Amino acid sequence: MQGWIQFYAVTGAAAATLMGLLFVAVSVNLVAAFDHGPTGSRRHIEQAFENYLAVLMVSLIELVPNLDLTRRGCITLAVTAGWSIWVVRRLFQAMGEPSAQETAVVAIRRHLPTLIGFGLLVSAAAYTIITGRGASNLTAVSIVILLFSATSKAWTFLDRLAQRAVGEKR
Repeated sequence: MQGWIQFYAVTGAAAATLMGLLFVAVSVNLVAAFDHGPTGSRRHIEQAFENYLAVLMVSLIELVPNLDLTRRGCITLAVTAGWSIWVVRRLFQAMGEPSAQETAVVAIRRHLPTLIGFGLLVSAAAYTIITGRGASNLTAVSIVILLFSATSKAWTFLDRLAQRAVGEKR
């Protein structure tokens, strides 16, 4: 675990920073962020926040000193398993209520990295509980997937803001 401290410190700090920046972008652009029209981005923003928060939480759990592997696995499993159910629920919501710019297939593609990331987190936590050994590589891969997925969703929001601004100038 000692070798992973810097990784979790950096990923946790990155997730917190990016989440804060997204929070500011949403706060400054509330109408565009929560509009249900073609430039609305509520689902993308929620997914980005969800992923950033998951990375932050897992990184913080991993940085707790003197926490044995089994307890660390149990805490991570409790946090990520519940969250995974929420991710699946949101996928079914998106598929059941397609928007103008997102069909059911697009919703699945948008949620796939998040589902993979959470699935890997749950697997890593379960592996740790069952074997008593850490699954740092698997946890790290899931964190990177969630960070990239969140950043992709945040970028989509920013792209839609730019498209909206260009459309308003015409």
